[in-house]
Amino acid sequence: MNSPSRMSREDAVTASPRQKAQESQHLPPPSPPPLPSEDDRKPSPLPVWLQLRIKASALLNRSRRHGPGNVVVLPFNKIAKLNVSVTEIAAMNFVRANTSIPVPEILEVHYDAKFEGFANIVMTKLAGDDLADVIQDMSDTEIKYVVKELSGYMKQLRRFDKDIGGNAPAIGGLGGIPGYDSRIASIPFGPFATMADFHTYLRLREPIEDWILEPNVMAVHGKPEGTYKMKLTHGDIAPRNIRVKRGKITGLIDWEFAGWYPEYWEYTRMFFPGERPYLKNWYNAIEEEDGIGKYKTERKAEEAIWSRLGPFGFE
Repeated sequence: MNSPSRMSREDAVTASPRQKAQESQHLPPPSPPPLPSEDDRKPSPLPVWLQLRIKASALLNRSRRHGPGNVVVLPFNKIAKLNVSVTEIAAMNFVRANTSIPVPEILEVHYDAKFEGFANIVMTKLAGDDLADVIQDMSDTEIKYVVKELSGYMKQLRRFDKDIGGNAPAIGGLGGIPGYDSRIASIPFGPFATMADFHTYLRLREPIEDWILEPNVMAVHGKPEGTYKMKLTHGDIAPRNIRVKRGKITGLIDWEFAGWYPEYWEYTRMFFPGERPYLKNWYNAIEEEDGIGKYKTERKAEEAIWSRLGPFGFE
């Protein structure tokens, strides 16, 4: 008979976010998120009604961002998102099942016959607004409250370590596939077997000696293997990807950059491509929040690299 302090697999499906959070404090982290199997990824056409809705949305230019038709608002509090990677699907399903982080529920997945590893999905629409759209109307206290709540969700993500061993890729997308992150490249990259390989790629493949005038890059990239743990990372935590309602977070969205990255990556990535003046209160709240781990030297190293990358990183 199961202990009353443990949830069965069936109970976990219907557990509230609070129950999930409490239970996660007593259980070891579950296995890393698997990618959908080959059988699950068989191509399936979009329903005709959804195809028509997408075409109409593209004509009316009603997509939220990312270009016409990428995100389409549907009736009954649903959203269609096109060209979604298997990494994003795996990350959303895993986080929703194993944490109390509010993530859209994926209702339908239609894999693309033309582009392997990508799909069109239908998911629930989260209540509220993008934080980016309302942050200018929020007080410093309200912003700090949101960041405090966010720090709790980030701690939950950081429970999940990548098991590094043998020649298995340590850094990159989920399931040992290439990663994608606009901070690094406009094309997929990696995966990388070692931290040194990852850091070399970040340096535009230049030898570390070429960065002698950047002491922070030398310090971070010169650290021995194993210095940093690999953590499950959202990779793009920013006001545009946080949904809020009445000052509370209703969701963390856009998981396309999710993957296994060094423990400092989530923090430094929050400041990419540099602080925007209109988000000064946001950055201040991050720095003042004790629940968010700070990696100041790593951030300075990243900023030095950003200054050389230009706006698009690797083409």
